[in-house]
Amino acid sequence: MSKKRKKLKGEKYDAYLVRDVEPMQALMTSVIGDRTDNEAVCRFDIELDALEAYLEKKNSENPEYRYTFFHVVCAALGRTIAERPRMNYFIRNNHFYERKEISFTAVAKKQKLDGAEEGLIIMKYNKDSKESPIDQMHNSICKQVYNIRKSEDSHDDTTNFMKTIVNLPTPLYKLVVKLIKALDRKGNLPKDIVDINPYSKTCFISNLGSIKMDADYHHLSNFGSNSFFAIIGRKDIKPFFQEDGSYVMKKVLPFSLTIDERIGDGVYFANTIKVFKAYMLKPELLELPANQSIDIKAIEAELGL
Repeated sequence: MSKKRKKLKGEKYDAYLVRDVEPMQALMTSVIGDRTDNEAVCRFDIELDALEAYLEKKNSENPEYRYTFFHVVCAALGRTIAERPRMNYFIRNNHFYERKEISFTAVAKKQKLDGAEEGLIIMKYNKDSKESPIDQMHNSICKQVYNIRKSEDSHDDTTNFMKTIVNLPTPLYKLVVKLIKALDRKGNLPKDIVDINPYSKTCFISNLGSIKMDADYHHLSNFGSNSFFAIIGRKDIKPFFQEDGSYVMKKVLPFSLTIDERIGDGVYFANTIKVFKAYMLKPELLELPANQSIDIKAIEAELGL
């Protein structure tokens, strides 16, 4: 029987304290500023042929609750972060932490109209589950979006909390906000608030493609612990050049990631993107149980990544 891990001084209920940090990384983290001072941005495209074929087949079997690009992206990110744990790190007060859960946040509007009310969905990915990554994300997202959109009076827990705060008398509102920020800086926010805080999750995802927009960058925040932000752009057609100078036009889905560069180095981020691309280019792998081992290096070699 394995021993229960002993809690370390300074450790929080939602994250483990990381002790094996390289000296250069530890020192530089202490001198180069906060999260928003250390944003690294990378942009890349995913070819869509395999993904569109996968979704067409998937939705022919389940036309009522359709699977979308967003479901696949969330599933691929979950699987990738489970295999690349540094992407689930965050830094607070110069200490490195690894979250105990993999989680994502996204905004869902009740309607695609100016002034339409927004809600927040928070998705948890269970890497030890027998359920597949794609079904985990699809079922969680569909349930939460339905609850947000089913009536004008329906709201998620985060929105309900924010409504309560902003409706306080102004002096009390300012005091509560100041207290929340102070507790967050020390990592002492109550569990109930951390659980519904969109900026305490692994990744904040913005699906701009769903509203026909593109963007290469979204800032991070010093509030909370969110260490990277993912943007899904709108589908495009781009040339892919061959060695002889000829080219073919292919449909692509653009991505942009804003990452707190202190949690890893360039090689780690580049290899992480390779893993993510592999799952996006072979989305059928996301049908396998989340707890099943996959030789992702072999998949990368097969795809020429």
